[in-house]
Amino acid sequence: MASLAVLLALLGWWAPLRAAEPDDGLTSCPELAAIPEDLQVAWVSPVRRRVRGRSSLSVVRVADLRVYVQREQPDAARLLQTLGLVGSRGRVHRRYKLTLFDVSAEQLCRPVEHTAEGELADGLPACPAGQQEGARRVSGCGFTWDSAADARGLDLFRISWREAARNGFCVMPLERFLSGA
Repeated sequence: MASLAVLLALLGWWAPLRAAEPDDGLTSCPELAAIPEDLQVAWVSPVRRRVRGRSSLSVVRVADLRVYVQREQPDAARLLQTLGLVGSRGRVHRRYKLTLFDVSAEQLCRPVEHTAEGELADGLPACPAGQQEGARRVSGCGFTWDSAADARGLDLFRISWREAARNGFCVMPLERFLSGA
């Protein structure tokens, strides 16, 4: 009987934590912002991280990043939390870079779960099932999950490396972007 009480106590403790997770099987997602036909996106990754030609990247709009940085004036750890790349404690164990690409909207897809591949999700096709993941903490609704605020982060997109790099790219340290570059 005591073990049953312990089990029920553990289940009672676990349920609220599970409900707070961003990827808890959301079937109803909030509307995402429309995007222009041509835009700049950024892939934020550890400095030594590389990709192969057939890989796909999780990217965010540079305009959204700039607005967030101007409004919140975050340090690198806080920005990485907003992007779902580090946990709520904000421990950053490596240096990060920002890779900027000029792309067209037709090259992007939205990582939205519970949507068939190619089905439109707020103006863009949903990504294939194999491309739903990206940052460690994603919502499943097409945006990052801010691990510090336990809330919605920035709109998230996926693009293949080949498509993204077609027009060239620019790489800079994350700290340089945060300083206003």
